[in-house]
Amino acid sequence: MARIKSTNFYQKSGKVANEVFSNLGNGEVGCRAKNSKQAPLNEEQKINASGFSALNTEVRYLNPVLRVTFPRDSNGTKWANRFTSVNKKREGVLTTTKINPDTPVNPKKKANEEYTSEIDWTRVLFAAGPLLAPSVNANRTNMSRKQILAEKTSFQSRVTPLSDADTPAVTAEEGEMYNITLTQVANVYEGAYCWTNDRVYTVIYSPDDHFALVKQLRDRGDGGITSIAIPSFVKPENIHVYSLAMTADGKITSNSVHSRLGE
Repeated sequence: MARIKSTNFYQKSGKVANEVFSNLGNGEVGCRAKNSKQAPLNEEQKINASGFSALNTEVRYLNPVLRVTFPRDSNGTKWANRFTSVNKKREGVLTTTKINPDTPVNPKKKANEEYTSEIDWTRVLFAAGPLLAPSVNANRTNMSRKQILAEKTSFQSRVTPLSDADTPAVTAEEGEMYNITLTQVANVYEGAYCWTNDRVYTVIYSPDDHFALVKQLRDRGDGGITSIAIPSFVKPENIHVYSLAMTADGKITSNSVHSRLGE
């Protein structure tokens, strides 16, 4: 694709005759022939495409989380692209295998027709940066029916107007929810790349049902316990927990640290 710098007050896009124009940003316009065809992918390119496809499939569920944990970098690359780029390059995140290993690569087939990629969520990064990682432990605890009722009542009061007389009464069943208890330990060390007012976050993700949330805990210099109620359809054994730190201005992060739920 040819690139040209637009000198006009507008940027051309769309189809004109046998040419297709697209706005590339920063005043640049791309131009290609309308009937141009992409060259067939070779084996290495198909493996690469399969990995990106696996990560991009998860992005649609993770966007609200990634907007928090992956601030734009110095090049302006945004959250979703940073997530896929960082984890595509990270060793051990992706395992790509050929669906039919005994057959040669077919240039007429798409990458996902010949290759499949699995994600190792214990290796995934939900943040990438030079800050010192925080110290957070995650455990699962049961909730009583009374606690579940209080949690659901609190949630309903936040989303339903108090004047709505038609709002049904809140009910709760034993085992309907459970708690994830996050214990944060203050970890500020003289000379280390960290500050007492760094913000600490936890990401909770269950790939099996795409349940995702991000929760700000407290500043790095503080310690304490935070409880998050989780619906029972999200199985505890499927949950991955990631903790990270971020500077007070939201520009720099630590690498995220993965853990599983203890009892």
